[in-house]
Amino acid sequence: MIVFTSFGIEKLWSKYLNSKAVNFFLFPGAVIHELSHAFLCLITGTTIKELNIFKLENGSIKYDKPKVPFLFDFFIATSPIFGCAFIIILISIILGNPIRVDESLPNEVTFSIKAVFDYAKNFLDMIWLTLNAFWKSGFQSISSIIFIIASIIFTVSMAPHKGDIKYIVPGFIILGSALFALEWFGISLLGYKWWDKVLDNSWKIITYIVSILLTILFISSIIVGIIKAIRLTFGHKGE
Repeated sequence: MIVFTSFGIEKLWSKYLNSKAVNFFLFPGAVIHELSHAFLCLITGTTIKELNIFKLENGSIKYDKPKVPFLFDFFIATSPIFGCAFIIILISIILGNPIRVDESLPNEVTFSIKAVFDYAKNFLDMIWLTLNAFWKSGFQSISSIIFIIASIIFTVSMAPHKGDIKYIVPGFIILGSALFALEWFGISLLGYKWWDKVLDNSWKIITYIVSILLTILFISSIIVGIIKAIRLTFGHKGE
């Protein structure tokens, strides 16, 4: 969800907004994105061939083939998600947690036979709760405004490079399958307090990130739709 939503928003913005303005706005996130790749390259012993992080356009990293193919590729490809999430948490701590995410957003997604409709309802609820939370507490102080802007920048900056998706998607599928297999064979990690704590804290930040991304995508889609409608109305077809 995070991967495809952030990727979709970035492509949507790049297509319908001024690319230089988008790059300038997302520049802090782009720096963290590439530094996250570089950090995991160092940890995995992967040689970095080129690193450009202070360019508004074409910021990138090039590295040799990892020593453990696919596994290290997966770690390096997913690193911006965790790097940007860490920055969001850090900013929240520094600013005194200006928006109470765990009190404003749902902590679980309901699964049922009507999964598609349940997902749609939960997503709409998350968007509404996010907008409501921001409206009530997000614009009451400078710290809240800064946190909202930072949240937008660093969630959208989680968007993977197109070439990284081929490692991210299969990697998460394999990881999920492995955890499911452990449960199937009676090896439950939920019996460990540390794992339960990790899941609880992780779910809060994941819920917040997904809520932000869904809200951004929702608003962006509406704005793009209005722009295209205006163009069609006045005889200018949108590309």
